[in-house]
Amino acid sequence: MSVRSKRTPAPAAAGFDLLTDVMEQVRLEAPVFFTSDLAAPYGISVVREGRAPFYAVRSGACYLKVGQRAERRVLAGDFVLLPGGAPHVVRSGPKAGVVPFDQWVATHAMDHRGFIRHKGSGPRTRVTGGFFSAQALKVNPLFAALPPVIHLRGTDPHVRQWLQPTLAFIDAEIAHDQQGARTVLRRMADVLFIQAVRAYIAGQDRRTRGWLRGLTDRRIAKALAAIHEHYAEPWTLDALAREAGMSRTALAVTFKELVGESPMAYLQRWRITRAANALRSEGLSLTRAAEAVGYRSDLVFAKAFKRETGESPGRYRRGTAPSFTVRLLAAPSARRAARPSRSTAS
Repeated sequence: MSVRSKRTPAPAAAGFDLLTDVMEQVRLEAPVFFTSDLAAPYGISVVREGRAPFYAVRSGACYLKVGQRAERRVLAGDFVLLPGGAPHVVRSGPKAGVVPFDQWVATHAMDHRGFIRHKGSGPRTRVTGGFFSAQALKVNPLFAALPPVIHLRGTDPHVRQWLQPTLAFIDAEIAHDQQGARTVLRRMADVLFIQAVRAYIAGQDRRTRGWLRGLTDRRIAKALAAIHEHYAEPWTLDALAREAGMSRTALAVTFKELVGESPMAYLQRWRITRAANALRSEGLSLTRAAEAVGYRSDLVFAKAFKRETGESPGRYRRGTAPSFTVRLLAAPSARRAARPSRSTAS
């Protein structure tokens, strides 16, 4: 791996907050919000490749089935996040008929504020939900540490403390329809995601998945902190081993066993995570982005970037996320009917 310097890497500072460092690199792209008023019976099969959904049940209840997992009941006050965008079914009850998402959307008009109503004779459920692009998130090591489904219970006072005010703020922002709504709501999607992940991590044994498991080993945690705090430094396996107080072989074996990949592979992925965010948010040139994360060769950087993200750095930087608009989910007739200005759409 080519880097920009041959000097000895600096040691990680004591007390470095690894979790905060990873969280700060979360950038949700193209978030879309909607609110559905659903009267039973209803059933929707959602397969949206590259789009990760979240659902907050405001009143009533519904059933959620993700892949081959057991169906679960989601109650008023609950929040559900599917980080990887797994195919799933949302319905009023275990026996309710199910239709594909696109077919359901085509027959349910959505207004310019993202409100959808489903008429029925049964109990009503109101859901505030949305989708965001999962592609950019997948390179972040946080992604590998998350389960397919995060289900937070509304009966948990810690969840209620942040979820209800956040949803109320989102409701108000959409209702007031002011300039800058696109930016505000994009930031609120980040808040929802990060808070949900924090709540999940707080309730888990950190020996379960990915790099969170690595934090439970003092020596591996030191290696991880060194990578995160000094990611642009010319790390070698020997240098990381010295930082961790381990032999080269012990570090390689233990790191892969706990984190799920080799130290150098993890270093590369974290560098590309940082570079990807810098390309999009700061508009850096390829050369400056490469240097910022420790590469002295543009070609080596470009190859590593494409290997991790599936796109070249230039294309990633130039790429524009799909329009932030609640109308993305609406049927064509509903999109044409929606007013073109002073809405959350862009």
